Amino acid sequence: MNIKEKKLENAGMELEIEVPVERVNIEYKSVFDKLKRTVKIDGFRKGKAPEQLIEQRYMEYADQEVAENLLKTAFLDAVTEKQITPIAEPRYDFDKIQRGESFLFKAVFDTPPTVELGKYKEIAAEERTCSINEKDVGSEMETLREQHAVVTKKEDPDAEVEKGDLVNLLMKRVDDINDSVKDDVEFKEYPIVVGRVKEDSILDDQLVGMKSNEEKQISVKYPKNYYIKELAGQKATYMVRIKQINDRKLPELDDDFAKKIGYESVEEFKNKTLEFMENFIKEKSSGESKNHVLKSIIENSTFEIPETLILSEMSDLFQRMQQRFGGSFETIDEFARAMGINADEFSARLREEAMYTIKKSLILYEVARKEELKVTDEMFNDFVKSYAERSKMKEEDVQKIIEENRSRENVEHELLLNTAIDFLYDNAKIKKKKPVSFEEFVKENSDN
Repeated sequence: MNIKEKKLENAGMELEIEVPVERVNIEYKSVFDKLKRTVKIDGFRKGKAPEQLIEQRYMEYADQEVAENLLKTAFLDAVTEKQITPIAEPRYDFDKIQRGESFLFKAVFDTPPTVELGKYKEIAAEERTCSINEKDVGSEMETLREQHAVVTKKEDPDAEVEKGDLVNLLMKRVDDINDSVKDDVEFKEYPIVVGRVKEDSILDDQLVGMKSNEEKQISVKYPKNYYIKELAGQKATYMVRIKQINDRKLPELDDDFAKKIGYESVEEFKNKTLEFMENFIKEKSSGESKNHVLKSIIENSTFEIPETLILSEMSDLFQRMQQRFGGSFETIDEFARAMGINADEFSARLREEAMYTIKKSLILYEVARKEELKVTDEMFNDFVKSYAERSKMKEEDVQKIIEENRSRENVEHELLLNTAIDFLYDNAKIKKKKPVSFEEFVKENSDN
């Protein structure tokens, strides 16, 4: 079998394969032998029709069957011989197939992505720092109180929405649809604590004073740093209806409440909250630095990424995004229409994120290979212990779940990537920035 290789862009490969005439004839004989045993022709008993007559009547069928068989088997033999690993089904192309002649065809397919690693040590990055005061800790404790608020429906039909109320709000966007179909668009329900977050006041302030079942149209100008990126900087008009108004009563901040949420006292609650905030700052700031280092390495590296892998990652990202929004849309266009965003722009953002995710993994695996980084049993056991503590499970139960799901390899892959990230961070030139307040730290984080 004669095989010619040709590398294409983005980790693509083309093989031109010529199957010798002897193999073609053997395949035709196999197909016709099967036909002779199975087809029935008028005037002949099954399996007794003349071979020449069968070939005359079924040659077109045989051509198709032989081509399909040879395409699959010859391609498999070719990639095995050349030690090539396809990651998707090939696309075949040929002019004709004929008994008594060699069979020439082309197979185009994607191969695994590759990376040519650029500079990855001593990458410069600045790292944010933060100072925490008593007020910051108190605000975080207040958030926990709010999560344990007692919610009761306001039964008075004249009750109005006040700041602090939990409102079941029905909303639909109406500025991006034709007036003739505005009534056909269904409301969607959202729970909102009115006035909880300052940035939400653009909507909340217009709800204050409304009553149950009251409906009105409101306009919103979202800030450029709005936490829902698809709406950031946009102007939008909504029809809103108050479905239900609920009063919220927060528990007293005392030892009884502290014990209810898992602490021995208010003092321990306070200390643990401070510890949590310090860990949050440390992980967030170092995580930002790690991302900066990774982006710098990506910009200075060269990649070949097949289109099939990009589309697959985009699909995964789309499904995960739908889970966050609680949707079940079949296409990006449907999702974009429902969210009131531009489908092309959304698809472009998905593609950009998919490319970054793939490049990030390629970089980390290549660094791990170059630096001979390994996942030790100790690292795996530490993961099991940490997971058990977070999940309030026994370590042996976590081990059992991993064994039953055969997921140790997946866990070790994640640990290897984390090890590679830590290696890059430890070998980077990190400059600490001047400390800011906790509020500034969180706001700057949301702006990024």
